[in-house]
Amino acid sequence: MVSGNAEAIIDTEDGTFLVRDALADTYADQGAAARASRIPGSRGGRMLGASGTVLQVRCAHQYSSPWVRVEVLDGAVEAGEEPWEWAEPSGLTVVSGRIGVDGQASVVLELDAAPGRYVALVGHQGRGEMREAAVRVEEGQAAVGGEATYAAWQRLRGTEKYLVRLWPAS
Repeated sequence: MVSGNAEAIIDTEDGTFLVRDALADTYADQGAAARASRIPGSRGGRMLGASGTVLQVRCAHQYSSPWVRVEVLDGAVEAGEEPWEWAEPSGLTVVSGRIGVDGQASVVLELDAAPGRYVALVGHQGRGEMREAAVRVEEGQAAVGGEATYAAWQRLRGTEKYLVRLWPAS
């Protein structure tokens, strides 16, 4: 049923990555998606925020480098597949026919997708493990040099995982 997929470990931008229309001007939707992920009156936020051509995913930590897989499917699938924890479905509009996944201000993954509106279902795993490991790295930063701290963050690459499934909205 998969009509296209791509995966990679992504260096995030302050703990976020975007799934977006790769060729459209998404600047306004990026801001709206970031605002949608905020929790009013709190420093915290939701894992997902979506607006038009952008789906923003907030990782467990600002230095997260998660493994991300995006699947463009022909039809709907159900959440619940273990070991994934599934967020509520959201949406993504693709105008150009290209879906991109952005890490540190650049497209890391790119897939073909027919223009239109898509349902986006995001599964995740390893968020708790990443939070716990990040605390250990941060606690040890004062005792070790920059190279050791960098190496500790590098060992955590791929600890956190995301599966993004997209299919045409009916």
